[in-house]
Amino acid sequence: MCLAKVHGFGKRGATMQLRDFVRPRTASITEVFFLTIALFTLPIFEAPKNIASFGFLCAFLFQSLRFGSFGKSSPFDIPILGLISILWVAPLFSEYGTMVAPVSYTAEWTMIGLFALCAARLDYHSRHLNVLFSALLLGGAWAVADSLRVWDLKPYPEFRSVGHVNHSSMYSLIPLSVGLATLFARSWPLKFFGLIGILTTLVYLPPSRSLVGGIAIFSLFMATIIIWAWVTRAVRPVVVGGFLLAAFSTGITFLPAFDGFRSELVMRVSSEELFSGRDKILNTALEVWDRNPIFGTGLRSFEVATAEPVVREEVEADGRDYDAVQSNYWFYNHGHNLWATILVERGVFGVAMVAWLLFAYFRGFVPIAIDRKLDVLSDTRVAAIAASLVALGFITAGLGNTTMINEHGQAGMLVIAIAWGFLRGTDALTKK
Repeated sequence: MCLAKVHGFGKRGATMQLRDFVRPRTASITEVFFLTIALFTLPIFEAPKNIASFGFLCAFLFQSLRFGSFGKSSPFDIPILGLISILWVAPLFSEYGTMVAPVSYTAEWTMIGLFALCAARLDYHSRHLNVLFSALLLGGAWAVADSLRVWDLKPYPEFRSVGHVNHSSMYSLIPLSVGLATLFARSWPLKFFGLIGILTTLVYLPPSRSLVGGIAIFSLFMATIIIWAWVTRAVRPVVVGGFLLAAFSTGITFLPAFDGFRSELVMRVSSEELFSGRDKILNTALEVWDRNPIFGTGLRSFEVATAEPVVREEVEADGRDYDAVQSNYWFYNHGHNLWATILVERGVFGVAMVAWLLFAYFRGFVPIAIDRKLDVLSDTRVAAIAASLVALGFITAGLGNTTMINEHGQAGMLVIAIAWGFLRGTDALTKK
């Protein structure tokens, strides 16, 4: 019987104290149901995704009051709460407070943050982990198939709910991370769904022409090969992994399907815009961030805060000739870089919270992922590796795009939250 049920309102009633509400609690069927729907629909169905997200939060509140427990805290609570709070505080101090950071945008990431925070407070069984990860993998595969089906209507295939090719590419890294982690699973159905997740991500890469996505995919494969070689103490994983990476590189070089991807790569390397203007967008961010240094300018305000008149004003205030250095700047609606966007929109405080969160992710999961005392094939290792790879994807892709927002941010943070809740129910965390 769930521990929360034993100490529910029916047993102790009004005598319950605050500490009684922070005991371990296993996710209920209702909560797992909403999590499953959310993970499946995130990249493909806007309304069901929103309904499932809101439904989970309502179910979490109701079940927590019913069982007399809001679950156990995680190391991610404080930075997530910090990132949420700054969204509501920033407009009060921003010079653009009346122009930007509309409540709809703030509420959107608040939902993402609360979703991850609440999900991480629950414990999950192996069957929960298998169902939830399978839902994510199948939803990602559906999103790829659907994007390719309507590709002729758009220059690039895009996931229906995500809406932008770059963000769609970032989302594909989440099922890829989980798919690679399922290589360490005992369950053959989960391995099969994991293979689907891996293959569909690779299929999506050529038409997306995402070099950032390609680099991130390479880093995730390399990390998986290194983990496999480390925990098995064998050379074979390195040989097999090297062969697969060589085959993939050969495909990029010669297969017709990669013509567009190769053209994009050649254009970048041979032109003066190797970084596709991302270095120049970073320059604009560094030029203006100190106008609102602590709390930033508010969510989705990057375009306004880094507009050309603002940059010109800052350059000329330093006594420099703006016309002489104008080519060093590029003006866009987001930073195309996790740190640049956070620095402008959430300030130094936001950068500190993101750094804290990412450090907590790696600190919490990597030691378990590479623990040689664990069985090579185990759900514990699957959970730890999936979370570690998602965090790695946030970092590597975040160097070329703004990660941890929209659907890919919600899916990634949710995978990490579920992984933590599952590991809490094992002895992996106490041994770490």
